[in-house]
Amino acid sequence: MRALRVGQQGGASPATRGSGAARRPAVLVATFGLALLLGAVTPPAMAQDLPEPSGFVNDFSGVIDAEAEQRMTALAEAVQDATGAEIAVAVVDTVEPFATVEEYSIRLASAWGVGGAEEDSGVLFVLALEEREVRIEVGYGIEGAIPDGRAGEILDTAVLPPLRQGNYGAGLYAGMQQVAGIIAEEYDVDLSEYGARAPAARSNRGTSSGGGGGRLLYMLVLMFFLGGGRFFWPLLFLTGGRGFFGGGFGSGGGGGGFGGFGGGGFGGGGASRGF
Repeated sequence: MRALRVGQQGGASPATRGSGAARRPAVLVATFGLALLLGAVTPPAMAQDLPEPSGFVNDFSGVIDAEAEQRMTALAEAVQDATGAEIAVAVVDTVEPFATVEEYSIRLASAWGVGGAEEDSGVLFVLALEEREVRIEVGYGIEGAIPDGRAGEILDTAVLPPLRQGNYGAGLYAGMQQVAGIIAEEYDVDLSEYGARAPAARSNRGTSSGGGGGRLLYMLVLMFFLGGGRFFWPLLFLTGGRGFFGGGFGSGGGGGGFGGFGGGGFGGGGASRGF
């Protein structure tokens, strides 16, 4: 009854109310435009929180010994030279301010552009020490060869046992060997001299149930709610037809050294494990 009395005493005339209603669409449009502008500015600022790569192996925490890093780099260079695919490693203290290692890995892999731009042939290993989690992030073009279940098996059988012993370099290198072996099989090349060795048998458990479209929709919804929409709109309008997670800089030139990644895209394929 109080609301009704206030409305009766101070209520506007029908003409005034109509004028206010007419202004609402304009206010909504202006608010929407401001949200788009703020959204377009926010992602680059967020990207500044991501480290920049200096090579295929990026140990930002200093836990990989020099010999292991040398072997890992040689293997990654051999894969790139022979196939154009790219395998990268990032060891970080923490994934904060990102909520999960998966969210962080997608953003990092996309910002770096791991993998060839045409085939999206990139794989990124992320090891987060504070969270004690490791993830294999798989590019669009390799998801058929390394579906989620198979990525999980690589972590379970090759990566986690050394990690649990504190041997981070050995664990990541073992994972790289298996991923490189799978890529070598796909491209029909022999990289065994560089340590590439595919798992003994493929697992039917690795097939993804949701498909690429379902995963993409999930990631869009996740980013919208976690980021308050600030990531969604710029990605929607600025992707240029290559998916919402395309990225990268430089060019994967091969030929004996790191020349930047090739611009591959990612959509959330892969697996994470705690150790």
